[in-house]
Amino acid sequence: MHLSYTQVVKRPALLHRLTGLTVKEFEVLQESFSAQYDQQVIQPRLRAPSRQRAAGGGQKGALKDPADKLLFILVYTRIYPLLIIQGMFFGMAESKACKWVGLLLPVLDATLGEIHMRPKRAKGRSLEEIIEEFPELKELGVLTDGTERPIRRPKDETEQKEHYSGKKKRHTSKHVTITHPKTQRILAVSEEAPGTMHDKKIMDEAQLSCTTNLAVRADSGFQGLSIGNAEIIIPFKRKRKKKGEPKDELTEQQKEANTLLSKARISIEHSNAGFKRNRSVTDILRNTRQGMSDSLAMVAMGLHNLRVSMRASYQC
Repeated sequence: MHLSYTQVVKRPALLHRLTGLTVKEFEVLQESFSAQYDQQVIQPRLRAPSRQRAAGGGQKGALKDPADKLLFILVYTRIYPLLIIQGMFFGMAESKACKWVGLLLPVLDATLGEIHMRPKRAKGRSLEEIIEEFPELKELGVLTDGTERPIRRPKDETEQKEHYSGKKKRHTSKHVTITHPKTQRILAVSEEAPGTMHDKKIMDEAQLSCTTNLAVRADSGFQGLSIGNAEIIIPFKRKRKKKGEPKDELTEQQKEANTLLSKARISIEHSNAGFKRNRSVTDILRNTRQGMSDSLAMVAMGLHNLRVSMRASYQC
């Protein structure tokens, strides 16, 4: 039995397990996905100077309908199987599965951008732009945190050192996200960085600006961060006056402030776990194409934002 949308849609629980989306969420994606596929794949082929066949001519592919194409790429990003297994799911050879992944992933990424679900890049942005889109953030503030995904150990010694994360004790790539504290929506994301790069340095290179007194809640990895007039709130740390002496104890007020900050920041931990439902960003990266790791992460975050925007449980 090969997977097809007409069969899977009859079993909504199965569709949810395979793609991470409900039938309604899938249908929201499908219309825009069909238009993007036509724009990015079909039209360039029809306009090719060397084309001889009429539209519709030639060999028929294993993925005939747009819904099957969308199901194919969603299953791949959600389960992240070996390409030979992905091909078996949809009745094609491993080489064809590889070709379809390379063809459909940019289409899905563009689709999420068109329906305003893919988070925007943080680089060079003003936090006022985010407040303009979500006015409630002026009172709530925003959350920021770094998130890592494992990669294969690079063969080059320099790249090994660049990507080795002392925190995870393995080779990783990372992003820093800015998240809505109430809905867990990912509002902005940094460029992909090697695992050894400090979270604060990634944010510094993003060159964010802010002219209002907006609360930005972060963990101790962002100590020393400055974003215009924004108020950076990080936990208090125990300090020692002299080397060799025990660290001073925190006051009750500082402990209480740390507790309140942890309660507020749990939302971004849930947000990071939300987009990591896609195994394509939790399993060790197997794709060797340039930029594939970043594309898979952006798609996973976009799908997370789609779930956030359509499910009532996130709006409470």
